[in-house]
Amino acid sequence: MEEYIDVYDDNKNNTGIVIPRSKEWDLPKGQHVLVSALLVKNSENKIMMQLTSKSKGNILSLPSGHVLHNEDSRDTIVREMFEEQGLSINKDDIVFVEKRVTDRLAMFDVYYLEADYKKEDMILQEEEVADVIWMSPEDIFLAYEEGKVRKSSVDSIRNFLNSKFNK
Repeated sequence: MEEYIDVYDDNKNNTGIVIPRSKEWDLPKGQHVLVSALLVKNSENKIMMQLTSKSKGNILSLPSGHVLHNEDSRDTIVREMFEEQGLSINKDDIVFVEKRVTDRLAMFDVYYLEADYKKEDMILQEEEVADVIWMSPEDIFLAYEEGKVRKSSVDSIRNFLNSKFNK
């Protein structure tokens, strides 16, 4: 079944345009698809990073996913965490951190959660996620310099570390 996503303007207003998720997008400047991401920090101050599957680029990133047509970004990250890691999270436990517009197609809603999930309790969706790794911010930044981490995830982590949520 085809999934559809909404198109938003720079101010995160829904434009009313709906496009198939599976197709290449050629959106004009100022139009974006919305991606929801979750920064999970554990009691050791490590951040949950997922290693995407080989077919998805085999790169480290924060758990994230496209916000589907008529879906809220908070609901999206709850759905994605269940689909990709097998984790049930309460949407009231996640805190909105930032909306970030990029010069690319994607606009990001980033959420934050403190949790001590154990890998052995996760059921990874193999088509999407090869592994889950808890990493210190320093290790994430080093891996990014080596081309192993998605830029959007590093941007979200940097912004989080400089935010009121990390004080």
